[in-house]
Amino acid sequence: MQRFCQAVALALSVLSVTRASPGLFSAEEASSSTESIEDISEPTGSPRLSDIEIIRGVNLGGVFLIEPFIRPSLFDQFNSSSPSEIPVDEWTFTEKLGKEEAKRQLEDHWDTFVTKEHLEYLAESGINWIRIPIGYWAFNLTDDEPFVDGQVPYIERILGWAQETGLKVELDLHGAPGSQNGYDNSGHRVTPEWLHSRTNVDRTLDAVRKMTQLAVYWEDAVYGIQILNEPSRWKWPVSDILEFYNEAYDLVRSMTNDVYFVIHDTFLGPNEWSTLVSSNWTNALMDTHIYQMFDNYIITLNESAHIDMVATMAENVTRFDRSSIGVVVGEFSAATHDCTKYINGLGRGSRWEGTLEYVDHPLCPFENCTCTGDYGSDYTAFSDHYKRFLRRYIDSQLSIYDRELAGWFYWNFRTESAPEWDYMLGVEQGWIPKFPRTAIPMTSDEESEISATDLVSSASLSSTFTPYVIFSVLAFALILS
Repeated sequence: MQRFCQAVALALSVLSVTRASPGLFSAEEASSSTESIEDISEPTGSPRLSDIEIIRGVNLGGVFLIEPFIRPSLFDQFNSSSPSEIPVDEWTFTEKLGKEEAKRQLEDHWDTFVTKEHLEYLAESGINWIRIPIGYWAFNLTDDEPFVDGQVPYIERILGWAQETGLKVELDLHGAPGSQNGYDNSGHRVTPEWLHSRTNVDRTLDAVRKMTQLAVYWEDAVYGIQILNEPSRWKWPVSDILEFYNEAYDLVRSMTNDVYFVIHDTFLGPNEWSTLVSSNWTNALMDTHIYQMFDNYIITLNESAHIDMVATMAENVTRFDRSSIGVVVGEFSAATHDCTKYINGLGRGSRWEGTLEYVDHPLCPFENCTCTGDYGSDYTAFSDHYKRFLRRYIDSQLSIYDRELAGWFYWNFRTESAPEWDYMLGVEQGWIPKFPRTAIPMTSDEESEISATDLVSSASLSSTFTPYVIFSVLAFALILS
């Protein structure tokens, strides 16, 4: 009863938004069983999606599913503990603190890490969408799990802000019961058990149902539902994942036709994406994640090769037949190294310096491989050369995703100490353009400087490196933890 009273007080204090009503669920209702939720089952019909412009979005990652690399200060409080006792994900974070203290710290985090001012800044920079990753436990939490709930009032507050600022929203189920991939970005770094249990599937669908109810209620803000982020095709047959996708599609479409139905490519290459799609789907999007730092070979490439790879990889994505399903790059960044603190998972090293498990030597493209200067966490130490490279690298990605695909979502809107992953910092510092594009074109001298030390013949690279790159990037396009 005490937790319920706290939830009610929280909802009243948090939901000071433009809607007259207080929101769809209370925090307690949001995490209760399916039977206690009012059913909204009549499809609402939908021509509005035909008028959608190009998606230019950012992820609000690390808010409702915390990740160590986005907000390391939440995890650094445990540094005095023995290594085996330091939390590595939200599951162990809440387990270590206990529910009462975890709830206190996370409520402060939910209240402060994203603000209306952040959304206004993003909108002023030309962003028109936000993707909100959410863990299943916001909607369906059992007593034997250490997670805490109470996220929904804060999610609805963001939906209100998005409505006020004209931002469209994609709600993204980022973590499933049992973990869909075993990484910290699922909320639990563990051997995945998601599809091993029908109970897990039913709880996942219950979370999808409640997200869709939010979409119906906040119809002026929510335009997309991603039913699950990064389910791993290495853990389960693609046919089993497709079966879940079809169940989720039927569920969402029984409630509304007015939102995009978004699936992830499960790290399959574009030539296999058709195995994940059913012919009867409408208003569907394929989400693919493109990163260039989570592979032992790719990370050894120089700056020019990284930029060349953008076009090579995008060419294969754009060749996919998009007549039945659009394609959006749901995650990408400006990073080409894995020096970022905790980016490979808390307690793990880097390929760059050769300290990651199973890497026996530094893999950076230089003789001196250190995570300092251009490759450190202090952006004020970045050289002018490196900042120009970041601008060129981002431009090469955006020019393709913006022109050839349905759009993109940058990962992430902000971080504490990961400059290449911080969209707002990139705009502020000039290596990410505003839209309409206001980035100052590089002079010929600047172009020459970027190329001077890097022109390791792209021609010689292409014959041996292109097939490997296509497989590697699409296979490893995830944040390993």
